[in-house]
Amino acid sequence: RLPSPDELVLLTRPEGEPEALMLHELLEGEGIHSMVKNRDAATARGGSWGPPWAYELWVLRRDLRKAREIIGLHADAD
Repeated sequence: RLPSPDELVLLTRPEGEPEALMLHELLEGEGIHSMVKNRDAATARGGSWGPPWAYELWVLRRDLRKAREIIGLHADAD
């Protein structure tokens, strides 16, 4: 079975919330919907900023190639 183009895939792990939000805004400005995830349960529940390692930026599989180009990632990067 082929992966769905509507499946969420990990684009990158930014260095903290400010970078994650900047990349999110950049992608949204180019018409690519993205989602920032905070993997640190304690800060995600409390609404505060998480540790720098906790952030991930996700996009739809169909937008992955364009999103990588926009933020300057090579195909083998995470």
